[in-house]
Amino acid sequence: MNRALRLLAVAVTIGVTLSACSGKASTPSSGPTGEIKTDVGVSGNRISLGVLTDLTGQFAPLATELTNAEKLYWEQRNAAGGVCGGRFQVDLDVRDHGYNVQTAVSLYASMKTKSLVFEQILGSPMNAALSADIQKAGIVTLPASWAPVLLKNPLMTVVGTTTDLEVVNLLDHLLDQKTLAAGDAIGHIYFEGELGESGLIGAKKVSAAHNLKLVEAKIKPTDTDMTAHVTAMKAQGVKAIVLSTSSGPLASAAAVAAAEGMQVPLLGNTQTFAPGALKTPGGAYLKSHFLGAQPVSPFDQPASKAVLDKYLSKYPGTNPTLQISYGWARADVMRQLLESACAAKDLTRQGLVKARQSLTKVDTGGLAAVLDYSTAGAPPTRESYLMKAADAPGGLVLEKGPYRGADAT
Repeated sequence: MNRALRLLAVAVTIGVTLSACSGKASTPSSGPTGEIKTDVGVSGNRISLGVLTDLTGQFAPLATELTNAEKLYWEQRNAAGGVCGGRFQVDLDVRDHGYNVQTAVSLYASMKTKSLVFEQILGSPMNAALSADIQKAGIVTLPASWAPVLLKNPLMTVVGTTTDLEVVNLLDHLLDQKTLAAGDAIGHIYFEGELGESGLIGAKKVSAAHNLKLVEAKIKPTDTDMTAHVTAMKAQGVKAIVLSTSSGPLASAAAVAAAEGMQVPLLGNTQTFAPGALKTPGGAYLKSHFLGAQPVSPFDQPASKAVLDKYLSKYPGTNPTLQISYGWARADVMRQLLESACAAKDLTRQGLVKARQSLTKVDTGGLAAVLDYSTAGAPPTRESYLMKAADAPGGLVLEKGPYRGADAT
C-alpha cells in the first residue's frame, strides 16, 4: 500500500472511531417515518428510558405499582407496534434507589449515559438533588413528585398539579360547601422537608385569602403517633385537618379523632392516602371524614377502571392503589413526547426538549386532567380529582373533579 493510501485508511479508521464515540446526533436508516436524528439512548430500533424508583424503601409498595404500570403500558404499546409509526420499541431501564439520595445520585450518573430521557425519578429529595444536572445535561424528566420547586426546571415534566395546589383545591372545596368559613381554625400536619412544606404553602395561601387561623404541626417522616397533635388541634377548635404526610400519620390521626369524638374532615395530598389505612382502627372515621386530592381519576371512573382491568390481568391478586392509573397516565405522556419528537424528525435529547415545549394539550383519555406544558414555570394543570374513602378498589371514589378552586392561581 503506498503512503497516500495508508494515510487514507488511517483517516477513515479515525473517522469511524470518532463517529462511534461521539455524543452528537446520528441518523438511523430510513424507515416508515423517514430519517430521524438520534443520539443518547437510541440504538437501532430501541429507545431506552430511565426509571429511578424506590422498590425497597419506605415508598416501595406504591412505587412498585407505579413502575409495574409503566412497564405494562410499554409492554402493550410495543406489542401493538411501538412508537413513531412502528419504527421504535421502548425499553425501561429500572433501577432501585431505596429512597436514598446518595444511591439515587450514584445510579443516575451511570444511567444518564444510556437513557434518552427519564420516565420516572421518584421522590422529592431525589429530584431536588438531581435537578441541576438534569437541566445542565438537557434530559427531559418525569418526576414522580409534585413539589412546586420542580417547576423552576423547564425539563421537569410534572404529571398533575403541584402539592400546594392540591391543598388549595381541598380547602377551597370545603369553603364552597360552607364546611369552612372566615374566622375558622384549620390544622395542618406535615412532614419536614420539601414534600410536607410544599403542602403548607397551599394551606397558608388559602388561610390568608379567607381569614382562617392556621395551626401547624411539623413532624418527621418517622413519626407515627399523632395523638399530641390532634388533641392540641381539637383544643384550638379546628374545623378541618390537612395532612401532607404518608398514610401512617393519617391512620393515626383518624384513630385519635374518632377516640376524641371529633367530627372534622381530614384532608390529604396524593401520597397521604393508602388503602391499607382503611383496615386500621381509624378506618371507619376515614370512610366518613376523609377527602383526598389525586392527579388521576379513581377506579370507579371508566378510564381508570379500564387500566385496572389490564393491570389485574397481568398482576392478579393485587390490592390496587391509584399509582396504577398514575403510572399509565405518565407513560402515555411520555409516548406523546416521543411521538412529537418523531414528527419533527428529531429523537435526540434536544429534540425531546423541543417536543416538551410544544405540548399544549396532553389528553390521557380521562385518566388525568388535560395537561399543558407550554408555559415555563407554570403547573401543567391546576385541577385535582377530589375523592372520598370507601370500600372500593383503591379505597377511593370520586367526590368531584377535575376540580380547580378559586384560589388555585
